[in-house]
Amino acid sequence: MNKKRIFVSPLDWGIGHASRDVIIIKKLLEKGNEVILGGDGPSLKFLISEFPGLEVARIPSHRFFYSSRFPAWFMILLQIPAFLNGILVEHHWLKKIIKANHIDLVISDARYGLWNRETPSVIITHQVKIRMPLLFKPFESLINHINLRALEKFYYHWIPDSHNEHNLSGLLSHQTKILTTSKYIGCISRFMDCTKNLPAVEQFEVLILLSGPEPQRSVFEKIVTAQLMKQNRRFIIIGGQIEEKQSGNNSLENNQLKKQSVSKNCTRISFISGIELYSLLLSAKYIICRSGYSTIMDLAAIRKTAFLVPTPGQTEQEYLALYLQENGLFRFSDQKKFNLENSIKEMDEMGSVDFSFVQNDRLENALDDSLSELKIN
Repeated sequence: MNKKRIFVSPLDWGIGHASRDVIIIKKLLEKGNEVILGGDGPSLKFLISEFPGLEVARIPSHRFFYSSRFPAWFMILLQIPAFLNGILVEHHWLKKIIKANHIDLVISDARYGLWNRETPSVIITHQVKIRMPLLFKPFESLINHINLRALEKFYYHWIPDSHNEHNLSGLLSHQTKILTTSKYIGCISRFMDCTKNLPAVEQFEVLILLSGPEPQRSVFEKIVTAQLMKQNRRFIIIGGQIEEKQSGNNSLENNQLKKQSVSKNCTRISFISGIELYSLLLSAKYIICRSGYSTIMDLAAIRKTAFLVPTPGQTEQEYLALYLQENGLFRFSDQKKFNLENSIKEMDEMGSVDFSFVQNDRLENALDDSLSELKIN
């Protein structure tokens, strides 16, 4: 097989898209390909820390700004013109990157502008059907028609979920129209190839995994922190703030400098990744987190349930939390109604959860099939 140069670029809305691309990059490297990382901001910082030796091509990202007063969907609506302009900008930048770096394949994780007529391109997204807030439900069909037309510009559309009746994304990518170029690639997670030889970590009963945009990330942290002060359990808060992370090393030891004692029974770490996070998630009895899809796939891949608190106004997260609760896989509450003690009681009442339906072994076949069909393998 001739070595190919593959450009991988995730959406820069936090690090969720970048984190799930870790396993894709690893598989591509194992097959002898060269990978060029693309992006900007926290997502690119995260990938550089995971793969410090890889080439980097910076590409501008449009970042949404959120508010503590208005729901996320309202803020997104206001910024749609800038978002569409960002798609055009990244599309034109991609032409320059392909030419300068001799790219053979582009893999875009939810970046709609990263397609090219002359170079094969793949987009990864589970949102075939976009959920609109109640006020804009009459426009949902039109929005989804436009979304499908945008996905058609790519050679392939990879859906990170199982094509089973039991799945993780529900109506977002099932029982709805998909393209002939769509391929279900199963659950993808940075934890798919984690070793069983886990590092020793301090034991905590409850793990709070924070993520998502500001200011709601900080709002939720304040809610959780105020409530855990009344608890006797041992807590750890993972702050999800990549900017505070020391560059070039993921080890738990080097994150000790970022450890804070919130109370006598709670420790806070600003950021942690890789096998150390994997080990902490496995050892925690209770996990509380957002319902972002990358987080859901990480938990499903390691067969762990959690209590979900969607980012207010993010319709995708709100739908996923409700869908997964209705299917007996997770529990959730709105952020305003969140009660720490009640969430723990609800998880106790759940008991064990069966994630055996989750397919996380299809990625390599999907890579081989797609690369072969694109005649670049």
